[in-house]
Amino acid sequence: MNDVVINAIQQKIMTTESLTFTSLRQIAGRDMNAQASLNRGRAIIDCPTLLNQYLYSYGLMVQRQWSYVVPNIVEMLSDNNDQDMHLYDYGCGQGLATLLLIENTSGLQEDISQITLIEPSEIALTRAKLPHLNIQTFTKELDDIEENHLSINTDKMNIHIFSNILDIEGFDQFELFNKILAKGGTHYFIAVSNDRNCYGGTSRLESIFDALMGLEPEENEIFNVTHAQFERFSDEKNMNHVYFCLKIEIH
Repeated sequence: MNDVVINAIQQKIMTTESLTFTSLRQIAGRDMNAQASLNRGRAIIDCPTLLNQYLYSYGLMVQRQWSYVVPNIVEMLSDNNDQDMHLYDYGCGQGLATLLLIENTSGLQEDISQITLIEPSEIALTRAKLPHLNIQTFTKELDDIEENHLSINTDKMNIHIFSNILDIEGFDQFELFNKILAKGGTHYFIAVSNDRNCYGGTSRLESIFDALMGLEPEENEIFNVTHAQFERFSDEKNMNHVYFCLKIEIH
């Protein structure tokens, strides 16, 4: 494997501590004349060439999405009891959403005690885990994730991010969320995707958001949903996106 990012770190051109979204895209965001192979960003990447092409073709779009989302979720993330944070990134690719969320949310990195990255592409995971400590990874499709993989700690603040993944067909988002919530606890959900009405699209985000908003507590359960937002927005390049966030507490 000849990954320019790993090579740059090995040659001490950069360090894992200095790896940011901007430096990552400067080093690896290259037009490899392979955009068609990305299948509109839905392909499971199997070589560094496609990692670089994704950064070149879609990286700035992802950055614009999270630049809009982060200011809208700061209040929600601040609503905690000084708990340690466990950050989960589902279908994380090369880790752009985790990188952008941490970079753009003041104080978040210091509060995160563990990160879990889930992604079927091993080569993408190898790059995604570079900047982080206390990390676990699962090279799995989302339908193959089990409750024991998630290791939900009900005493922690569990942050779940879904960047350009919930809109993609091919996995059962309802079953995944059932596994996440099975043990209860405190959960913060943040999802953003391109706003469209084909190839899965926005309807998948709407359906899971509505299902979460419609959850009912079981007997003797304390259940609370707050900070719920569902919004469509356009970025400065006039691309249309959709995001939702909400906090769920089950005790």
